[in-house]
Amino acid sequence: MSASAAATGSHDRLKYFVEVFDKYITNEMPIRLLHITEEDKKIKFELVDRDFVKKHFKEVPDNIRTDFAEEMIVDGEEREDRIKERVKKELKYAILSHRWLPDNEEPFYQQMSKEPMEVPDGPGWKKLQRFCRTAKHVHNCEFAWSDTCCIDKSSSSELDESIRSMFRWYRNSHVCIAFLSETADLAAFRLQEKGGVGNKTVDVWFERGWTLQELLAPLQIKFYGANWEPLIQGSTNDRNNEDSKVIIEKISTLTDIRMDDLESFTPGIDRVPEKMLWASRRRTTRIEDVAYSLIGIFDISLMIAYGEGNRAFFRLMEEVIKRYDKWDVFLWSGRRSRYNAALPYAPRSYAGGCIETLRNAADLAASYEYGDRRFALTNHGLEIWVLVLEVEVEDISEDTEELPESRCISFKHEKFRVKVRHIGPKPRERNWAIGVLDYYTGSEGSGHIDRLRESLFTAFLLSSDTHPPSHLPATAKWKKEMTKEVVRFNSPDHIDGPLTLLYL
Repeated sequence: MSASAAATGSHDRLKYFVEVFDKYITNEMPIRLLHITEEDKKIKFELVDRDFVKKHFKEVPDNIRTDFAEEMIVDGEEREDRIKERVKKELKYAILSHRWLPDNEEPFYQQMSKEPMEVPDGPGWKKLQRFCRTAKHVHNCEFAWSDTCCIDKSSSSELDESIRSMFRWYRNSHVCIAFLSETADLAAFRLQEKGGVGNKTVDVWFERGWTLQELLAPLQIKFYGANWEPLIQGSTNDRNNEDSKVIIEKISTLTDIRMDDLESFTPGIDRVPEKMLWASRRRTTRIEDVAYSLIGIFDISLMIAYGEGNRAFFRLMEEVIKRYDKWDVFLWSGRRSRYNAALPYAPRSYAGGCIETLRNAADLAASYEYGDRRFALTNHGLEIWVLVLEVEVEDISEDTEELPESRCISFKHEKFRVKVRHIGPKPRERNWAIGVLDYYTGSEGSGHIDRLRESLFTAFLLSSDTHPPSHLPATAKWKKEMTKEVVRFNSPDHIDGPLTLLYL
């Protein structure tokens, strides 16, 4: 091979590495980062874009090409993935997870400089400075990202991209620095309890909507207390670290998130009620963020439209149901969506049952032996097959002290009884039924329940007019009622019957 041909081949190979490098920065890294420098022991930072990052790391493609020249790597996607992983290791940035300060005390995008700047006075600026100092000195990162100042929120397109990409940006970070502003140290953290008061109050970081994905997405996370000292000394990563296991175990207790999810979380549409339970006790300032903060958890795409209010969560549930086929998605109670009676108003609707109930039901839902797997949202409502068991009212007792417009209703079937806490206007003359979701599927459109199963059966509470209009089809006869708890019951005997197609 001639020298010119060899040079051409080498140039083409370098071009390929540059293309992968450019693609990674454009698609996998934040739109803007803070570039951290230090002068006379003073931390300075400037806001930079992706072009700055490309120029700063311009030698990386050639260095990687040289290293890869000594390895045998197959062509195609595996080769590109290996190169991307190497690029990721070189392009390190730290990312901040924190609770925003009140009264606009955080530094915003418009206040940032595109030249190295000293830190102004103010608690938000001091927090940003401590974050950048920790990123540089402890985690060896000269780039960092904070949601307060690295997003131009006046640009709807940039805000849209940032929210949709947030999970990925946290996952691709070198480390997530989690700042617990209400936790002094490890001893104080270990005292915290769900529903605790005084020194047992849970740090607000565990009660905010966005910090859920900020907890689960990063591959490495380090927790710092109010004085910016790490809760656990030594290691720079509190995930998958034996010394830091006490922190992860405590977080599991506070959040109801399993240890294996805290150690290694994979996003996707699975275990929907359990993941909703994680979000059920968290709050957001903007109501739309209840949904937007779960986009990465479920790995779905959702258009960002601030101003739509609670419709955002309904759209999230629409996307979930398109790809989820297990009946346990209906294990919610309380207030329903204004857009569909079979869907919940918010994640907190899934807190009506305890975590073990949801997990046990999820195990049943995974089997094709139970319930309808082809339910779908249509322009007629939720289309679903259920086992309808008509019941009669045995007793009604008002329960206004606990919840306005609620009552405990006892229903009787010839083979079982069930008590339900009904929510809504006091029922007049109605027909009532239990619509069983997790029935055993039979042949030719039939289903049954029996006493052999140890766990309880799950159902909708249904009602219909005593004299429905003659033109009303049978599929539209029944309406789902709201209940304070998930309707669950056991059957002392075998009960079978034809399945009914409902539109709810």
